Amino acid sequence: MANAIAATTVATPATSTEAAPKFANFRDFNSFAAECRVIHQEVKAGEFGEFVQVTCVTNLKDGAEGVAVQFRASTGILKLAKGGHLMPGRRVHVTGAITGFATSYLKDGQAVMLQRPRLNIAEVNLRLGAKPKKASA
Repeated sequence: MANAIAATTVATPATSTEAAPKFANFRDFNSFAAECRVIHQEVKAGEFGEFVQVTCVTNLKDGAEGVAVQFRASTGILKLAKGGHLMPGRRVHVTGAITGFATSYLKDGQAVMLQRPRLNIAEVNLRLGAKPKKASA
């Protein structure tokens, strides 16, 4: 009985004379969703009016260090912040488009590590969750 050999297609890399394929960037593919706890929110004045900057923390898995999720908003989320609904410890579910990721920043020409890695998102949708125990009493 003869052994059947499966045919396989192998992609070969483009040589310097061949044009590399061009891929379109689809922003829809870099969406992010997480269940977080608010650790800081601050209403600020900006060039186009007031906005709120919110920092939340989400864990990668049980027992792992958290990742900071940071975003700015100037519409409904700003109203929630002004109404006192985004207090530290509040659970929130956030979704948005990833705009950046950082583990350090420069200060006086020296790299300084952040306390936890920070993910920046934009075009945020936020759903409120449970209040912290001390605020719900």
